[in-house]
Amino acid sequence: MSILAGFHVEGNDYLILRAFTAKILQLPEEKIKVDPIDPSGRGWAFILNSVSNALHRFYGQCAQFAVIGVDNDGNIDLDANDLTEDPSHPRHSNHPDQRVAECRYCQLEDVVTKVRPRLSWLPKKPGHTWPILIAVPVELIETWLLLCQGNLDAQKKPRSIQKQQLYGKPTPTRDDIENVAIPLIRSMTPDDVAALANASPSFRDFHDQLINNQTAICGPTDCW
Repeated sequence: MSILAGFHVEGNDYLILRAFTAKILQLPEEKIKVDPIDPSGRGWAFILNSVSNALHRFYGQCAQFAVIGVDNDGNIDLDANDLTEDPSHPRHSNHPDQRVAECRYCQLEDVVTKVRPRLSWLPKKPGHTWPILIAVPVELIETWLLLCQGNLDAQKKPRSIQKQQLYGKPTPTRDDIENVAIPLIRSMTPDDVAALANASPSFRDFHDQLINNQTAICGPTDCW
């Protein structure tokens, strides 16, 4: 039986996150049936305000889990500026156990915490344990892919050049994702996954959320 997953992400990033999810959980991609939401507006505030409705939809459809994803969007050359992050786009791993107001990951955590008590009408999916995963690639999902290619400096470079490095263009099409990104993920070995988790704190966080919720994600699908 398929595993229904709700993805609230920008554009076609759900295809990449689905492929990573399947690779991490060692599942066939086709086993993960996706209900994707690409917010109809743009801008961080719009996306943040649309998360609650998305989670209600995924939960009401008896999804096994939900993924809320957005790029971190920092755009500073860290080497050139002798920085560890773009100050206007804090990296969640740089402030463990501390909430930072400008951090996108922290803001998403706040929304999820507020929504959970309202997810209560499915007897077999209590809202307080239903898997809601947060994916905030640093600085963008292409960084993970560049690291897979061996570009170990990707996390230090401006996001504005990373899509160009990966796809040869500033804005990839769905075909680019299906012909470049997805085959790259499918070719990863368990050692490659472990190496990426070691190289990228943001990927390690997503990886660990999946592993920690694997039993619930792959468990019984009946809501009633």
